Amino acid sequence: MPTTETTYLVKVSPPSSLRTELNIVAAVLTGNRTDSFWFGLLAFFIAMGAGRVLGALIRSRPDRALYKAIWPGAATGFAFLFDAIGLPPWANFFVSCIAASLTKTALRDVLPRRRTWTRVQWRRIDLDELLP
Repeated sequence: MPTTETTYLVKVSPPSSLRTELNIVAAVLTGNRTDSFWFGLLAFFIAMGAGRVLGALIRSRPDRALYKAIWPGAATGFAFLFDAIGLPPWANFFVSCIAASLTKTALRDVLPRRRTWTRVQWRRIDLDELLP
């Protein structure tokens, strides 16, 4: 009976609980420093976006990292801008999120894209393959 070796590909990434904990730490630190729940919530979303950028860089996808960096960068810039003109924190949160989303949508076609398609061959798995 011929033997075949099977190679399994496993996606390795930091545990999602670690990323969530770091996002929560960023939100709490920002919220405590500014005495604003809304700035803390915005910091949570920005930290979540920064984590996605870091994940794309770890996977050697600088084009995806650049695209994913637009929203956190724009949201941070708009938050500072709207805070400087005196917008209340709750309004700053909503306007910064909306403005950052519009910025990401507007810059989508300007950035280079690297699209790769992968073909997957499906086959039936026999019971003998599953049992040792």
